[in-house]
Amino acid sequence: MLEALFIAGAARTMSKANLAEMESAKATKVASEVRLQNDAIIADVEKLYLIAKALWTILKEQHGYTDEGLLKKIREIDLEDGKLDGKISQTEAPSCPVCGRKLIGKHPVCLYCGATIARDIFER
Repeated sequence: MLEALFIAGAARTMSKANLAEMESAKATKVASEVRLQNDAIIADVEKLYLIAKALWTILKEQHGYTDEGLLKKIREIDLEDGKLDGKISQTEAPSCPVCGRKLIGKHPVCLYCGATIARDIFER
């Protein structure tokens, strides 16, 4: 009888250890996936930075735009939401120009009346 209790206790301990080991492996896998996603985002940001810098250099050299003009426009766009915070805030869903109901998602037509919706290319 005592031996059976000992075996049952050992089995429970092993089961807990196996469960902890499985949870640890799962956490390691998730952390690895997050690291890969983070690296991809960093690479994308670096690429966008390079593209933006190249485009701005072309505009300055070939069309005479100035850094001051760019900074003024950045400030103007930043203030569109009423806050100078270096971000473009999420805006509430726009309304359909035909029926006036709030638009759902990014559909090219109003789901209520079928009107074609012209979307801002920078809409989030």
